[in-house]
Amino acid sequence: MLVEQQIAERRESAKDAVGKIVVYPARGPYGDYTIRSKSGRTYKVAVRGPGLFENYCSCPDFAVNTLGTCKHIEAMLQRLVRSRGKSFENAAYKRTRASISLQYGDTLEVLLRLPAEPSQELRAAAEHYFDERGWLRREHYRHFDHVLAVLRNADDNAVIYSGVLEHIGRENEIVEGLDWEKRLLARAGRGQEPLNEILKTRLLPYQVRGALFAASRGRVVLAGDMGLGKTVQALAAAELLRRRAGIERVLVVAPASVKYQWKTEIEKFTNHPAQVIDGLMRRRRELYANPAFFSLTSYELVLKDIKEMHELRPDLIILDEAQRIRNWTTATARTIKPLKSRYAFVLTGTPLENKLEERFSVVEFVDGRRLGPAFRFVSEHRMEDEKGRLLGYTGLDRIKGQLSPILLRRTRAEVLKELPERTDQIFHLPLTPQQAQPYFEQSDILARADAQVGTAGLAL
Repeated sequence: MLVEQQIAERRESAKDAVGKIVVYPARGPYGDYTIRSKSGRTYKVAVRGPGLFENYCSCPDFAVNTLGTCKHIEAMLQRLVRSRGKSFENAAYKRTRASISLQYGDTLEVLLRLPAEPSQELRAAAEHYFDERGWLRREHYRHFDHVLAVLRNADDNAVIYSGVLEHIGRENEIVEGLDWEKRLLARAGRGQEPLNEILKTRLLPYQVRGALFAASRGRVVLAGDMGLGKTVQALAAAELLRRRAGIERVLVVAPASVKYQWKTEIEKFTNHPAQVIDGLMRRRRELYANPAFFSLTSYELVLKDIKEMHELRPDLIILDEAQRIRNWTTATARTIKPLKSRYAFVLTGTPLENKLEERFSVVEFVDGRRLGPAFRFVSEHRMEDEKGRLLGYTGLDRIKGQLSPILLRRTRAEVLKELPERTDQIFHLPLTPQQAQPYFEQSDILARADAQVGTAGLAL
């Protein structure tokens, strides 16, 4: 019932979703469209049939809602029905070539669609590399270039749709990264230092694990108590990604009060340049257009600079103090989350256990599909009374399992044995006259009061 309700809502929203169809297919109702929504954004829509999971849209909602449709697809279908009537409903889409696209269901799969009349060679290749649903078998992900060569040899008109190669590359990179992490952790277990000379400081053992966790997975949440060195772990992971993946641009979004602290630590621990993006709009645009390895901006500037942040095209985005996006309804959260980068680190010192909606919002930036669509997540895990008031949460162990590949949470108590001995430094500084004046005034008052008490005592 919940899924049907969500689809119905999108069909209702579709009535006013599309402002303009920019490009029509050359022939017939089926094909690839470019549309402009009423909000002014442009999306690609591929119309392949009237049913769910037959079509595609490049909007963020389609990528994560697992419904097989969105309001833009439904708007296109409604327009085609109105303009073509029965001719659209009766016009079956006849494929003339093989195609490979992403299937955005409960899981993200690589889907092969065969033409109406496949050759025997093409059918044999499909049966070998893809299962009965048309999904690419997982064991062939690492040799996808070979799969493509075989398919194109069987059908030289075969087309690969947007996102497939990026998805395959990302999945392969994660597998390779986990193998790499395992090897380096084994070295650490033997007493070796696997991250020697990564930074201009020696990392503590738990910081090594945090840096490897982030660099091997690429998109993670580092959640730890204040003072455990999440910044230095992120810098070490960024340097690992520079060496392993060749990243060149890192965008750090932090509260305005700490972005100069980030610059200080970058210069202290790394050999990379860092620039703080501030000043008037003209100066900020110049800085975005000429980025250093690290570009440091603030949440306070996100709403003003989002266009320039998109144009920066960072390889890695680091969100510091990520509780700033834990409320998914705020303008800052809604603006930041569409930012694109291959890698992303989210740093937070605030526990995310207290409110599941906040945990969902923070994780959403790293992996929008990790916890499923928001409507399903809330429905499955919130317990409410008849008036809709929150009573508690359920299914927490399942959420913990879903997050374990991308979330690393450490408390001070957990790493206490690895922390160095506490050192205290005492500095004696003279007060300025302005600081000292209140103390002098109080001292005079106390001295007069003391003198009065003493005089009274002698009189007795």
